[in-house]
Amino acid sequence: MSFCKSRYVLAALMLAPASASVVSDMRLKLSAGDRSSAEAIAEDYRSANGANPEYAAALSWLARGALALGRTEDAARYLGETKELTAELLKTKSVDDDRFMQAAVGASIEVEARMLAARGHRDQAVAFLESELPHWKTWWIASRIHKNLDLLTLEGRPAPELETRYRGSPVLLFLWAHWCGDCKAQGPVIARLRERYEPRGLVVVAPTRRYGDVPKIEHPTAGQEDQEIERVWKESYAGLAGAPHPVSEAMMLSYGVSSTPTLVLIDRQGVVRMYRPTRMTEAELARRIEALLAR
Repeated sequence: MSFCKSRYVLAALMLAPASASVVSDMRLKLSAGDRSSAEAIAEDYRSANGANPEYAAALSWLARGALALGRTEDAARYLGETKELTAELLKTKSVDDDRFMQAAVGASIEVEARMLAARGHRDQAVAFLESELPHWKTWWIASRIHKNLDLLTLEGRPAPELETRYRGSPVLLFLWAHWCGDCKAQGPVIARLRERYEPRGLVVVAPTRRYGDVPKIEHPTAGQEDQEIERVWKESYAGLAGAPHPVSEAMMLSYGVSSTPTLVLIDRQGVVRMYRPTRMTEAELARRIEALLAR
């Protein structure tokens, strides 16, 4: 699989959680291929607010956007600026409670690995990501590193964290989040495909995790969030009633779910045959399921 398929990268630009207006505005411009306007937004922000963590996050989006558009020299320049700024900011700040810093650090790691892979240095990209993983325990950075490792290495390998009861059956993993609008939009597609292919043996499993996010509750307990997950599942995924939907941080981390939804197809031998950290059309996913069932 080609690691830098621009359509998946451009799609991912719209799937990461929004962090602030400057980043949201830039994402819209970059998803439309308008890098110049995105750069102007970032520079206007810096002029007004200085080179703070939010500006570092903005730089990281410029690096990702330039790479997605095939502007590798620009991507390298933005990457260098992002790394220089984040190194300076990390002298006085922590990534643990700063989503802007998490975005900037995670993106700089992602872009560096993708640039190595795009230049034909896949093994170096894998080694780089593996060397970075032990240094970052924050979920959003660790999951992004796992995502990029999975894009490079997961297809053709045994599926991680897959319960033995699913061996012998083709499996579609629908990895989702209870707050995720794109997941709710993907849900009816998964439901129709489940109805179509379950008689032929397909099993749909929908893992998720706790995010510490419950409306109107500032610091929810695990039990309160589990109740919210069940409420959303019943209300927004009625077509998937009866499908297993375990709350599993281990599964979500192993499959690098920094983007939701993430879709994975696993064959009867428990080997991953497709890994997509983005939404898919019903036609495209049906085609991949047909190929899986024909194996």
